[in-house]
Amino acid sequence: MKSNKLVALAILSTATLLFSCKSKTSETSATSENPAATETATPKGKYAIKSGIVEYKTQMMGMDMKQTLTFDDYGQKEATDMEADMMGVKIHTVTITKDGYIYTLDMEKKTGTKISGKSPDIDFENLSEEMVKDMNLKKEGTEEYLGKTCEKMSIDYTKMKMKGTFLVYKGVALKSDTDMGTMKMQLIGEKFVENAELPASKFEVPADVKITENK
Repeated sequence: MKSNKLVALAILSTATLLFSCKSKTSETSATSENPAATETATPKGKYAIKSGIVEYKTQMMGMDMKQTLTFDDYGQKEATDMEADMMGVKIHTVTITKDGYIYTLDMEKKTGTKISGKSPDIDFENLSEEMVKDMNLKKEGTEEYLGKTCEKMSIDYTKMKMKGTFLVYKGVALKSDTDMGTMKMQLIGEKFVENAELPASKFEVPADVKITENK
């Protein structure tokens, strides 16, 4: 059982890595010469809408996982809830990003870590020319998905040996299909609530979770 849990955790970590391939260069503001950057004014955050909830079904290596992204204040606060049952091992993790910190919580063990940093996901609303070039991001037109007109983006990130596509609505990736060699992953949005009313508690660490701070 212990070995199964280690394998399951490794798979879950890879799933997070596949969807979180941001580099430090993405923190630079986009310019008008950037072919993948937004053509509107600089948004207030990583999303061009104040709040939202996206419920995903994640498929990887023949296994299904459930993932929910909740954000507020244009992405200044985020919570990603992921649940899976891999090889008989139940996994439930929550990642909260706010106030310059990332909290990674194991909801089964009731433990977690706190580190300084920003969300590792691609910031589609604030792409720099350097990141667009580094990740070989390209616009591939638009596509209707979940009732929204999404921008289709392709990626060919040589450093990560990663290829794939994203359907992005106002900075929110509603669907992605990525491939890292033998590791393929689909993140399929099944429900999207735009400008949702969210309680502040959604971005708070539960009182029964013990946090270890890594400096």
